[in-house]
Amino acid sequence: MTIQSIIDAILAYHPDIGDGRTCDVAVGADPDRECTGIVISIAPTVPVLLKAEKLGANFILVHEPTFYSGYDDDCGWLAGDMVYMEKQHLLEQLGITIFRDHDHMHAHRPDGIFHYMLKQLGWEDYLVPEEGPGFAVRLPRTRLGDLCGHIRERFDLDTVRFVGDPGGIVSYVGFCGHLLPGPHTNWSNNDIVLAARKYDVIIAGETVDWTLPLYVYDAGWLCGPKGLIAPGHFVQEEAGMRWAEEWLRPLLGGADLPITFVPTGDIWNYRRDEYM
Repeated sequence: MTIQSIIDAILAYHPDIGDGRTCDVAVGADPDRECTGIVISIAPTVPVLLKAEKLGANFILVHEPTFYSGYDDDCGWLAGDMVYMEKQHLLEQLGITIFRDHDHMHAHRPDGIFHYMLKQLGWEDYLVPEEGPGFAVRLPRTRLGDLCGHIRERFDLDTVRFVGDPGGIVSYVGFCGHLLPGPHTNWSNNDIVLAARKYDVIIAGETVDWTLPLYVYDAGWLCGPKGLIAPGHFVQEEAGMRWAEEWLRPLLGGADLPITFVPTGDIWNYRRDEYM
């Protein structure tokens, strides 16, 4: 079974999202080769590439980009950059093809990331039907600090960033992937700040401190329990990729190919005394 035939099967499995440009492209070695094994991860970091090579896998399925921007097929801005050239060379040297499944995965119903993220958290039964995009759960009433502990355990983290009183009692939890500036929101995500008012807690992949985090911080002082938990974008969405073999395996038509989930994990370091 060729790598390209697997990519074709993945695209056929997802809904048709039209002919517009997407960021779901293949990079690296020629995909018209027999697949020797599949690695699944959230992002194709160098350690993930090296692990794939060690496993004998020449195909990596990821959700995030290889080359540091939205479109891996438009890397002219990296011309002459040593990191870009070295990573390209490493892919060719290892004979690895990477396919980014992002736009199609999020267009899937249920969403291919957040559905399995809820499964990783054990919260499928608490899902609240939402109007419009996004996901929300209504949990049994709990302390914000205990909620942070649950997320830290299920996402296998040493630490977790949060805003709010750890003793505050919360229940209604909303999710979003990004809280980043946009050109139509006065360089702050105003709509998301307003939309967040109905939740006790927001779990966000990425934040800008002076937008929703500051709102949540002030709300805790002025209006009662409110929280924001920021496990990190890779960490949060990696939970979705952890279960991807569940839908990928049936697409292989009985081909007995090894599929291995390789965690990217938290790419941030946190200073401890032993580092000093």
